[in-house]
Amino acid sequence: MIKKSLYVVVVTLFVAAMLASCSAPTPTPAAAPPSAPAATSAPAATSAPAATSAPAATSASSGTSAPAATSAPAGMASSTIAPAAHPQSDAVVTVTAASQSGTTFTKNFNPFSASVLFPTLMGMYEPLMIYNKLTGVMIPWLATDYKWSADLKTLTFTIRDGVKWSDGQPFTANDVVYTFMTMKNTPGLQGNGLVAVSSTGYVDSVTASDPQTAVFHFNKVYTPGLYDIVDQVIVPEHIFKGSSDLVKFINDNPVGTGPFTQLVNFTDQSFEIDRNPNYWQPGRPYIKALRDVTFSGNDTAATMFVAGDVQWTGQFFPNVDTAVIAKNPTDLHCWWPTVTATAFFMMNTTKKPFDDPIVRKAISMAFNRPQLIQVALQGKSQPADVTGLSSGFAAFKVPDPSKLGTWTTQDVAKANQMLDDAGYKKGSDGFRTNKDGSPIKVELLEVNGFTDWLAEAPLQKAQLEAIGLNVTINSYDVPVAFDKWEKGNFDMSMYFGITADTPYTYYRNIMSTDTVVPVGTATGLGVNLWRYGNKDADAALQKFATTTDPAVQKQAAYDLQKIFADNAPVIPMYYAPTFYCYNDKTVAGWPTASNPYAYPMPIANGSIDSGQLLVLTTIYGK
Repeated sequence: MIKKSLYVVVVTLFVAAMLASCSAPTPTPAAAPPSAPAATSAPAATSAPAATSAPAATSASSGTSAPAATSAPAGMASSTIAPAAHPQSDAVVTVTAASQSGTTFTKNFNPFSASVLFPTLMGMYEPLMIYNKLTGVMIPWLATDYKWSADLKTLTFTIRDGVKWSDGQPFTANDVVYTFMTMKNTPGLQGNGLVAVSSTGYVDSVTASDPQTAVFHFNKVYTPGLYDIVDQVIVPEHIFKGSSDLVKFINDNPVGTGPFTQLVNFTDQSFEIDRNPNYWQPGRPYIKALRDVTFSGNDTAATMFVAGDVQWTGQFFPNVDTAVIAKNPTDLHCWWPTVTATAFFMMNTTKKPFDDPIVRKAISMAFNRPQLIQVALQGKSQPADVTGLSSGFAAFKVPDPSKLGTWTTQDVAKANQMLDDAGYKKGSDGFRTNKDGSPIKVELLEVNGFTDWLAEAPLQKAQLEAIGLNVTINSYDVPVAFDKWEKGNFDMSMYFGITADTPYTYYRNIMSTDTVVPVGTATGLGVNLWRYGNKDADAALQKFATTTDPAVQKQAAYDLQKIFADNAPVIPMYYAPTFYCYNDKTVAGWPTASNPYAYPMPIANGSIDSGQLLVLTTIYGK
């Protein structure tokens, strides 16, 4: 997830690492407009299934120490750490992390920076808890428990006892306070928790009532803020307070609580991070080290992977089955899960005829999604439904989305009839006009280097022409395309989608009136680029954000799905894959389709998922 990250991070992710494909890790909003709280995540409650394979230790359990009523979600895992299941070995895993392609490395292990090296985030430095999007389970990590106050304006975390920094110093609640208050008071620092403590955020202060208790004081009731907070990695006060400029600090001698902290060598072509000698999970990590190597792009990464020089990748590999896996089907494996985001076809709703939901639905019905998936993604996805929600939201999704509508299924005849009945007549040239008789001429914006979108664009054009739209395809370089998106200077385009922990963030950034800004004003990447607002959605979002009752939140999510299906603010196309391949010749325990215990992509910065820690503390040498 590029969760709450800034534009520069997204550009780094998609330009430096993923130019071969735009369906790489899906970015989420950088920041919300000042009129509303910034993009956040899941609420205080879910009813998702328990973890499939409890990695570092946490199996779902009702024996959580979380308080009742206003506390932990139904999917809260036990805070107890399971004993080590494998011996430690000298295995070294070589990685080509997403968002880290290039010919040289620049040393930077500062988690407050916008661009850092793998595994700084969720490897060297850890969060209070992990929300596992693939299982819907909240896993206690540096904190063992949390509790909301009765008025839902104070959130208290119990800090795990016995955790040490890699230099042997104790980890305490004061480090949590330092992390968040330093972000609040130091311009230029980055982090997922920034949205909570920024000038437009909802947390006024963070305090430590004792070494094991960190308290977040809210200025409003906003329960989704929980997931912004637990997504922030914590830094050691005793190290970082010694820096005179934390924005420029490269942290070249990292001290963290994570499983890998020891920088044993560094060149501009490769570096190695060994295991933390004081890691708080006894016997973990099982492997000795992570080794990062430079790679100029996805093709280079594929060559290295096929040759056995790399064991863990986060790149898009064209023709992956024949060009990669078939070269060594015994050891090489790829799994592209599609549970975290839905790719959109978006239209600028400030322009006619895209302000009309009938037109938007008709456009959706023109698309042959299975055909587009085959061309763009080698068949490795599934068509989306009218809720726009992927299976990662199973705990909140309506039982039968088809009862809300079928406009994500191709039906060219019905789409043409809908447009005819709505007054969008065809001229003598076969192309439709607006209701006032003016011609409808639209641009399909493409992004240079995004090969999956470019591959499907001619098909999309042909399918749209079948319902009478006059479409011209124009391609732009990444910075130009992103600028056009953010400022509303486009007609129609594919879009990555939005990753989120619950429907709250997802739908807020799609159809909250608070996120609508005038054309010409940048929205922030991932925040309502299509400029659609719905007051009924506002009410459902408010219901969701002001409670911790899972039943109320689920009903609010149902309401949001109906509003989305009725109005089609964006067009759900297909579930966006997460690119991930691994070599299990010498290292086992990887996430797989049959054991999907964690988000599997290694990624340096941007769309970091805390589930990466589950992988790092689960894989083991054979």
